[in-house]
Amino acid sequence: MERFDAVIIGAGQAGMPLAHKISSKGHTVALVEQRVIGGTCINDGCSPTKTMAFCAKVAHTVSRAGDYGIEVDAFRINQKKIKQRKNHIVHLFRGGAQKGLDKAENITVIMGKGSIVGQGHVAVQQADGIKRSLSTDAIFINTGSKTKLPNLRGLDQVPFLTSSTIMDLEETPKSLLILGGGYIGLEFAQMFRRFGSEVSVLDSAERLVSKEDTDVCKEVSAIFKKEGISTYFNFEAEEVLNEEGQISIKGRQDGRGVTLKGSHLLVATGRKPNIEGLNAEEAGIVLTDQGFIEVDEQFRTSLKNVYAMGDVSGSPPFTHIAYNDANLVFQAVYENRVLSHKNRLVPYCIFIDPQLARIGLNEQQAKNRGIPYKLGKFWMKHAGRTLEADEKEGFFKVLVDPKDGKILGATILSMDGGEVMAILQMAMIGGVTYEQIKDLPIAHPTLAESLNNLMKQVQG
Repeated sequence: MERFDAVIIGAGQAGMPLAHKISSKGHTVALVEQRVIGGTCINDGCSPTKTMAFCAKVAHTVSRAGDYGIEVDAFRINQKKIKQRKNHIVHLFRGGAQKGLDKAENITVIMGKGSIVGQGHVAVQQADGIKRSLSTDAIFINTGSKTKLPNLRGLDQVPFLTSSTIMDLEETPKSLLILGGGYIGLEFAQMFRRFGSEVSVLDSAERLVSKEDTDVCKEVSAIFKKEGISTYFNFEAEEVLNEEGQISIKGRQDGRGVTLKGSHLLVATGRKPNIEGLNAEEAGIVLTDQGFIEVDEQFRTSLKNVYAMGDVSGSPPFTHIAYNDANLVFQAVYENRVLSHKNRLVPYCIFIDPQLARIGLNEQQAKNRGIPYKLGKFWMKHAGRTLEADEKEGFFKVLVDPKDGKILGATILSMDGGEVMAILQMAMIGGVTYEQIKDLPIAHPTLAESLNNLMKQVQG
């Protein structure tokens, strides 16, 4: 039995920073990782996908070069080189994370499958067959999530792609079917359309970005239509077939039979908590109805001194939230600062182009909760910076409290939308009113300057 002050299962975007924080207190930490250091974000998610999305952005800009007075006779997509560039970024980030762990005192990285035997006891099965038994005062789970496959007839007989494997393609698909119109599906849809694929998105929802307001949906749909991306809503897939080198999806749309064909199929129907082999339930850890590890406001599980963070605990599935989870857990366990995650502001950004970012409430949420608001909206086609860049799609939208003028929420569909959203996030935390932003001298000519115009549009 090896003894550590803390054992962390999963070296993702909560596990790694938590290990560093705990070790900085002089405590010994075992960081157990089954696959690779860095978790989904570095290896399969944020870093590689956004790297490839920027490649697609470059392709799109080159295709429009004539609009800027630049004459380009021809260009081609080198999918193999795009993959190599993506791999370089992944190795760079992963290597940086590994070096940080190697330099840290008191952290022992163990590559293997961790399972909870009971309170204070973790078993590790290494790839080389060696079994290790760890004892500890506290266990922290950060095993993340993985691709969730639908129960679809014939899927196991088709060479389908996931959000991970699609990034390893060395040839651009001729025609790409995407099953699932969530954030992952939309990012890959636009990306591969810009690489030259014919793209069709099939989703069971009534519209794109269904959690967003109707006007946001309409604008995103218009952008996708302009780029030649086909969308099929209210689509219920029933069967997948591999027919003469073509993949066919049979299903129903609005009560009628529909068959769609493509050279490749991306399954992007969501993710599920990664708890296989963790032995959570057997150890006495309660799961939610959706299979996530049930935690309280300080991420405590039902088993004493065992905590869960990030995707596996049902937190919003974003890297920055996993990192914040680690901060809150550390403060609660090691600094006696008991903070809740219940009322934190959750920013997010979908990296389509233009970016779709949001913080706080949108209109449909405010209406559903009976929260009064005043609304402001400013279209990017009237913004100086977007006109200069010829990236005029989208708009800024803000909800403010009619009593005190403080910001309730904002949706930013714009070039660099995530950056602008962060400004409003800080304004919300600082209690800055829309009137203060309206009259604030913001540097010209910047995109953020459009916040002046946005606040001038507030009415209601």
